[in-house]
Amino acid sequence: MVAQPDDGAGPWPGVVICHPHPLHGGNMDNNVVLALALGLAQEGFVTLRFNFRGVGGSQGEHTGGEKESQEVMAALELIKAWPDTNGKTGLIGYSFGTSVILRHGELHDEADVIVLVSPPFRAVEDTPLKESKVPAMIVTGDRDRLVDSTQLNAELASFKNAIEFKLFDGVDHFWYGQESRLVPEVHRFFTEKLKPGYKR
Repeated sequence: MVAQPDDGAGPWPGVVICHPHPLHGGNMDNNVVLALALGLAQEGFVTLRFNFRGVGGSQGEHTGGEKESQEVMAALELIKAWPDTNGKTGLIGYSFGTSVILRHGELHDEADVIVLVSPPFRAVEDTPLKESKVPAMIVTGDRDRLVDSTQLNAELASFKNAIEFKLFDGVDHFWYGQESRLVPEVHRFFTEKLKPGYKR
């Protein structure tokens, strides 16, 4: 599902958004995914959200993040070929979506900037992103019982490239009612890293 600005002033950067865990009800209509897709489209980005395999009408079966990377790669290729995009590409994952991104280094090479919303610590601990130069930001909440923010922040010291870390007060793993705080922060980061002339 593609959303884009309606002012006709493109081309714009493209953004792919990966949803949370399919076995726990995650899909492309998740509150965080939808807020990011529509919010960023209003701010000058072409956004693409999709269902992982086995979700909704998507073919295939859930593979725990292994083959799901193929869908992310296909989405990146699609947004780059979209007629109203300018060749700059952002990649966002939320929860399970971050695990897929973190696990597969080939995805890091295809994105100009990455944002990881509420990523599982295990995925951050063991990721080829540690060796990558792609600009990245991790966003989580201080009430997230599934993500230890202190442990997560400490792990970022092992990354070769500086990773921006943003901790939101009063936010748990699900971001219900807090989506409006998340979107401006992601917009700021993407605008900074995808602006003309920026080189990583």
